Amino acid sequence: MSMASLIVTAALLVAVLVASLARTEGRRRTAGFAAVWPTGVAAVIAAAGLSHEVLTRGDIAGASLTVLVAVLTLVVQVFADRHLRGDPRARAFFALSALVAAGSTVAVSADGVVLLAGGWTVATAGMIGLIRTGGRGPQTRAAVRRAALALGMGDAALWLAVAITITTIGSGELADLGNLRGAPAVAVGVLVAVAAIARAGSFPLHTWLAATAATTTPASALLHAGFVNAGALLLLRFAEVPSVIGPWIVGVAGGITLLAAAVAMRTRPDVKGRLVQSTAAQMGFMLLACGIGAFGVALVHVLGHALFKASLFLGAGSAVERAIALRSAPTAPRSRGGSAAAAGAVIVVGAAVILLGGAVAHTSAVLLLFVVATAALAGARLGGATSPLGIRALLVALVAGAVVGYVLVVARGAEALAPVAPAAALSPLFALAVFVVASVLALVSFTSGRAADAVFAFAFAWGRSPLPAPARTPDVTTPPTAARGPLEYGRLS
Repeated sequence: MSMASLIVTAALLVAVLVASLARTEGRRRTAGFAAVWPTGVAAVIAAAGLSHEVLTRGDIAGASLTVLVAVLTLVVQVFADRHLRGDPRARAFFALSALVAAGSTVAVSADGVVLLAGGWTVATAGMIGLIRTGGRGPQTRAAVRRAALALGMGDAALWLAVAITITTIGSGELADLGNLRGAPAVAVGVLVAVAAIARAGSFPLHTWLAATAATTTPASALLHAGFVNAGALLLLRFAEVPSVIGPWIVGVAGGITLLAAAVAMRTRPDVKGRLVQSTAAQMGFMLLACGIGAFGVALVHVLGHALFKASLFLGAGSAVERAIALRSAPTAPRSRGGSAAAAGAVIVVGAAVILLGGAVAHTSAVLLLFVVATAALAGARLGGATSPLGIRALLVALVAGAVVGYVLVVARGAEALAPVAPAAALSPLFALAVFVVASVLALVSFTSGRAADAVFAFAFAWGRSPLPAPARTPDVTTPPTAARGPLEYGRLS
């Protein structure tokens, strides 16, 4: 670990202590809010550490994620000052959020596998505690139970990979991972893949993530904007392990999760439920990128997703008011011709910049198809709006310009975050197949008929945690009564 990372970790541990020992809630501040000050110091030190790593061309990926962790924790803690005021679990939130940040900082900046796994497990324990701050209802209990099981499996797999690594090569340094060979290398690759999949909430360990919608909004913001993203850096740290099976596990799990969660998101009527499935789909894309060896694109995606998803979760409380205002406003019919023209223009610009800009030669070129498709949907929505033609044209041009900037600047600059050639990776054709299937599912989901109904039924089941079995068979002589809590988790008494 660098000196900056050590200081950041120390400041965050001080925040844990301050939140635990601070006086009770006052008239203007929530109990535990004093933790914000050492967390702010940690954010400043992390930014200074990133500047140093950029100048010295050091571990830019680890330093960038350290800044993300510290700043995100600070912002969410400031938001929680008002959101959790009067909540008896507020003090626990401030202490546990700082603990998760401290563990995450150690994990992303560690230069050895033991320290990485130690920070990883501390962050896991802290996040399970944060999920518990959602209350004592059946949803929260189910979320804690499923998160503990899935994340515990992932942590156990990571520690087993650490044990195999040290036993095989006699070293725990990340720089020596390339010395693994044969069966130990395959085993380590598989175990690390399981750990990354569990943390990302991806198939087949995906059910815990959907259940976490029951926790508080600040805890959800930290979970979905920061905690689940750590899988990308874990896979990057172990990228030099020559394991062919590992990338296949990561890529297949990511592809399945991307396809299923993307359609499941459209079946959720609740705001947080949709955001949860959106996170799952984004994590699927991240794992898919890591599977084909595009670690730079995966890290850039993680950073962007964290900032965007944090703002969405923190603003979830006002989503109902926005929806009501939108529905009550008079609407005019959308322009289908404008939508088609705008989408076509974005696709043409994207295809031209990919071909002429030399992006085709990069491993991550196939992932740009997802970027262009997303931009085309945004362009279609803007082009079919009811605003004046000039404004619509300007907005569509901005979307097309964003695609050009991403392809020429962001995608290329991402290589600086992860200047590592993976020892094994999937063929980009696998990502292309995922894109084709995703396009077909998207078209089917907007139609009607048996195929659309089958897709909806599958997505509806995927987007919800499994229902618990009844505790016992109800007495037929007495009418059953549902336990308190949502029907989804109700038990017959």
